[in-house]
Amino acid sequence: MISYEKQSQLTLTQEKLNHRHSQILASHKELEKKHFQQEINQQVVTSQPLKLKTSDYNLEEKRLLFISRLQAANFCKTKGYNPWDIKSNQAYDNCHNPCITVVITLYNYSKYIYECLDSVSQSDISDLPGNIEVLVIDDCSTDNSVNLVEEYLAKYNQKSDLPICLVKKWFNTGLADARNVGLELSRSPYIFILDADNWIYPHCLATLYDKIQSSKYAAVYGEISRFDNDTRKELNRISCHEWDVNKLVKQPYIDAMAIFNKEILLKVGGYSTDLIEYGWFGWDDYDVWLKLAQSNYSCKFIPKVLSAYRVHSNSMINTTNKYALNLAKHFCKKFADVTQKYQTSEMIFGFPQSEIYFKNSYIQENNPQLLLQELHFAQTEIAAIKSSKFWKLRTIWLKIKNIFYIIILNFIFIKRKGARR
Repeated sequence: MISYEKQSQLTLTQEKLNHRHSQILASHKELEKKHFQQEINQQVVTSQPLKLKTSDYNLEEKRLLFISRLQAANFCKTKGYNPWDIKSNQAYDNCHNPCITVVITLYNYSKYIYECLDSVSQSDISDLPGNIEVLVIDDCSTDNSVNLVEEYLAKYNQKSDLPICLVKKWFNTGLADARNVGLELSRSPYIFILDADNWIYPHCLATLYDKIQSSKYAAVYGEISRFDNDTRKELNRISCHEWDVNKLVKQPYIDAMAIFNKEILLKVGGYSTDLIEYGWFGWDDYDVWLKLAQSNYSCKFIPKVLSAYRVHSNSMINTTNKYALNLAKHFCKKFADVTQKYQTSEMIFGFPQSEIYFKNSYIQENNPQLLLQELHFAQTEIAAIKSSKFWKLRTIWLKIKNIFYIIILNFIFIKRKGARR
């Protein structure tokens, strides 16, 4: 058997190794933090968002890229860094208590962004208790959109008191995440959602604000005129029915252009970024309305045309329809409570029930597609790490850790061997 003196020496050695191991772990975390700080500083200096030429990818590959970038953006946040840059005009810096935040989501809409901003700047806010603020959330546009917004900022630094802030994201992560960034950065209790290819009428904001601030509604919406981009003629109107959860469960009928109570919108989780795993963008607003309904909030309809929706070849709905059935199947699970309570027809989430429940095309959690998504992100991370100095430090750390494990295993082996004697 091992002598008491020998056992004491081995115990002391193990304690020293444990202490050294803790020191190495702490050093490793510090090195990782410093490396991440250097990467962030470099990103901030260059101020260049992640831009990819997506024309060479099919829809499935684009979906994987969006998911990977979402995870990268969330990783930055966990490390305490917001993955965007901000540029504002003097009016925005001087505006401390806006009553409404207009969140404009922008991606490659250089043709339309000026008309959108002009419509907001021409809003009649004489009856509002304070000023409004405008947040333009650019989702890594690859056209001239950002330059045009910066020109607009310069213009309104001199000629107007319209508070405008341009938020330039580092990662192209899609509509839902862009709106959530606007929600996070807004400084008012009420949020109006507006896409850069649409516009509002001068009385829009004041009309909606008057109704929502005098009630407990989670959101207030008005009629929207859908017009053809080429002819400028009205095609039809949407968002033109009273709040009705039965109708909402049956099919989407309310657009995103509405004013929301910020506190309530945050309570229900804001916009869902996980819908990209089941389809494409475009049902983000439908998801929000259903979340409000499931949480028993009420919304209000105003029977007036307050905004305009542009119909053109790049409209998101053209792609969304290809994944609508998968999204509907996902909603059946996500909103099971509200479905069971309010379902009154054979139609559910825009599809006949037979089509939703009969066809087995719903993406399960263990579907290989989801595993492929995780693999794609892992490969992206590995490629980035291997190209950095941190990879060498990590390799050294792994070698040290392996040596430590060998020492511990030898110690256990010797101890067990001595016990058998």
